[in-house]
Amino acid sequence: MSRRAVLIESLESAPRDLARLLRPVSAEDALRRPAPDAWSIAELVAHLAYTEERMLARLRRILAEDTPTVEYIEDPGGHDLSAPLTGLLERFVARRAETVAFLQGLDQRDWGRPLIHPRIGSTRLREQVQAIVDHDSEHLAEIAHIREAGGL
Repeated sequence: MSRRAVLIESLESAPRDLARLLRPVSAEDALRRPAPDAWSIAELVAHLAYTEERMLARLRRILAEDTPTVEYIEDPGGHDLSAPLTGLLERFVARRAETVAFLQGLDQRDWGRPLIHPRIGSTRLREQVQAIVDHDSEHLAEIAHIREAGGL
């Protein structure tokens, strides 16, 4: 299996993994912060949707421009958490489906398109996709840890 196929498969599996992690989480538990300076499960899911939208815009820009200099994606927080956890999950799932469809439409040469990232310098589209996979893993592990620590 190619690296490209493995990355796409990882992107496709994250929404299912997230849904499994969220099944036993009540609305109240989803909003509880494990520490004053930490995000709640709901905030983490909102963050995943927020960054997914911005990463897709970045990937599209990489394809449209020659070696663009992209901005670091910083999430200011303050997400609208009035939607139920299932609604936050649906937002992430929809955005991820767009990302996967976009990536599946690229040819192998597109995956090597260059860009300049403010923190890592010169890189390629495929490394940005790997960063999305790593980001997913980090936050899915964080949600699992919150659940375990809270007895959920």
